[in-house]
Amino acid sequence: MNEFKIQQLKSVIKDLLKKKKMTYEDVANELNCSVPTVKRILGDEELTLSRLLELCDILEVNLTDLETLTKTTSDKVERFTEEQQIFLAKNKNFLAYLVHLFDETPEQIAEKYKLTQKSTDKYLLGLEKNNLIKVNAKLKVKPAFKQLPSLENGPLAKAYYEGFIQNSANFFIQNISERLYSPNDGKETPKGFSVQNIVVTEESYKAFITENLKSFESFIKLASYEEKSKPKEQLKSAVVLQAFTIVEQDYKGLEILTKALGEIINI
Repeated sequence: MNEFKIQQLKSVIKDLLKKKKMTYEDVANELNCSVPTVKRILGDEELTLSRLLELCDILEVNLTDLETLTKTTSDKVERFTEEQQIFLAKNKNFLAYLVHLFDETPEQIAEKYKLTQKSTDKYLLGLEKNNLIKVNAKLKVKPAFKQLPSLENGPLAKAYYEGFIQNSANFFIQNISERLYSPNDGKETPKGFSVQNIVVTEESYKAFITENLKSFESFIKLASYEEKSKPKEQLKSAVVLQAFTIVEQDYKGLEILTKALGEIINI
């Protein structure tokens, strides 16, 4: 049985214990062992089949019931708590660190970003304090989620997307705009920028979005293939900034677009 499956079973068992209002002391009495032993069994210690059957007896369920509950639990959408969202919104560097933990160890992150041990400790303590990471018995650190939860529409989403859009705009200003107005020697690859206010039905807008996404997905697949198969010296970084929205024709915010070249005022 793989580690992920075992952890799912343990999670279901813990939920059942809570529902039955059974403490670890109760389980210890039933298993004729100590409370620390129960904590290890339901923590990082290997869960043997004999122990699993004993826990099933205590909870009055069978292995089929556990399997069904495990599937139901695995379908649940993981979410940040409100407190976690507020913490990560105020400390976006901790969000960045958490994202990297899904694929890298603290040691790898420290090496990549030249972090001191003190900084690494601060990141891990802050994330652990907010229940965003877990540390097992072997002192291995991993996120408290199977995958990064959705940012949804709370304070974290607002902080992240505002920062992401602002940074993207800054990148465009610093790197792309200069190439747009620089002299073209005839050797440069295609470049461009466009903002269009197009009056159209909502159905046509949705059709456009669908076709655009299909085209972009094909481009991403091609890029993935080329990155693995083409010589490194032939590869470039294609930066694609996309944004779409639809608003009412009398939306006041449209005035921003008409003032891009300057505002006509009484002088």
